[in-house]
Amino acid sequence: MNTRGEGVEDTAGWAWEYNPDAEWVVGGMKDTDRCAVEVIGSALADLAAQGLGPDGLLDDDPEPHRLRTYSVETMLVWYQVIPHRKRVYVNRVNL
Repeated sequence: MNTRGEGVEDTAGWAWEYNPDAEWVVGGMKDTDRCAVEVIGSALADLAAQGLGPDGLLDDDPEPHRLRTYSVETMLVWYQVIPHRKRVYVNRVNL
């Protein structure tokens, strides 16, 4: 996994971004929680660059632009993968 900041593309052009912005998605969170979201966003972008998601191949999804969820411990991340833009959009985070 390549930990990178929001909007920083990997060698294949993939990146992750907050949608609509960081203040909306993670505003008011503790710094440790914000860092965890950034690591998750980076990992999701790394997977998407390989055509994968946490649940398997992205090509097998009948609704490829749907809102997806990923959970770890007490955090639930809502995100979208948009292949033609090479972006993973992190839309919401629940603790």
